[in-house]
Amino acid sequence: MKLKNTLLLLPFVFGMACSTSNSATAGFELKGKLSNPHNENLVLEQMSTDGIKKIDSVTLDESGSFKLTSAIKEIGFYRLRISERNFATFIFSPDEKVTITGDAGNLGNTYTVSGSPDSKLFWDVNQASMKNYMKLDSIQKAFQLFMSVVKDSNRVDSMSKALQGPYEGMVAAHNKYLIHFVESNTTSFAALAAVQQLQGDEFIPTYVKLDEGLFKKYPTSPYIKSFHESVAQQKQKGEAEKKVAIGQPAPEITMNTPEGKPLSLSSLKGKVVLVDFWASWCGPCRKENPNVVRAYNKYKSKGFDIFSVSLDKEATNWKAAIAKDGLSWTNHVCDFQFWQSPVVKLYNFNGIPTNVLIDRNGIIIAKSLRGEDLENKLAEIFK
Repeated sequence: MKLKNTLLLLPFVFGMACSTSNSATAGFELKGKLSNPHNENLVLEQMSTDGIKKIDSVTLDESGSFKLTSAIKEIGFYRLRISERNFATFIFSPDEKVTITGDAGNLGNTYTVSGSPDSKLFWDVNQASMKNYMKLDSIQKAFQLFMSVVKDSNRVDSMSKALQGPYEGMVAAHNKYLIHFVESNTTSFAALAAVQQLQGDEFIPTYVKLDEGLFKKYPTSPYIKSFHESVAQQKQKGEAEKKVAIGQPAPEITMNTPEGKPLSLSSLKGKVVLVDFWASWCGPCRKENPNVVRAYNKYKSKGFDIFSVSLDKEATNWKAAIAKDGLSWTNHVCDFQFWQSPVVKLYNFNGIPTNVLIDRNGIIIAKSLRGEDLENKLAEIFK
């Protein structure tokens, strides 16, 4: 068993950006003093939507001091770079007077910042994420070391179970911190770094709260508008998932059979039905077909049936695959629209094979059953 990994938007990997407007303001000032200087050249760069753009540069003096007075056009993400592997990321706004300290040899992990509220919040969330990452990484490495030494599978499983609890507890605690951070800073660009560590499909309400705050404050920002559109898509996806969630009525499907006659899913009401999405051109689907055939032959006499929905583009290939794979049930339909078929959005999937199992009343009771999982579920139903 593998322990989960977490995605961290740390200062040395952060790559988000905010586009700028056309009007420049010359009031921005960035100064500081770095320890261990060796006349390094500091480059201030804007992380824009179309790439990284150089804004200004300065060379550290013998004491490590520097000062930049640059035209920052709009709030956004910027980085101060010494080399491609030695930089720190900030959130700067026009007219800010920012002071930075740190080690010139390891700027990203040693810097402190004042005079820029969003940059300070960004630093806070990255520090918390780094600490959490180190804890999780230590558990992961300990487990990997244990597996490399101990070859007894029972002991490995036992250790995995012992570590899984603390590991998941740390993940949950960090997620709780991130949610609180985002919902307490819904008008800060720094919250974008936090929210993107949360899986969108699980934490949509937090995304929505941040979107409402940022879009209200920065309605013309191209980056915020992009985030706004992304959240809207997430909300739509969430609504689509609700419609095909377990416990919901299966949406109606009506398409033509190989004989060209319309057939509706609802015509099978009264049976336990596997709505199976596949295609003749889909290798994994063809490999899964023997499992589906086996399940059908085993339970068809007990009230089990299959409604096969193909994403094929050509009738000849579709019919040939039905015959070759021995898909002997009669409920085969296709509209020959490939991925543009309405069923893709209707049932909210982006890969095949996939399926939903519905009960005799047309209610979804299981999803994505493959191999033994399908037979086990049917055995449970028809016991």
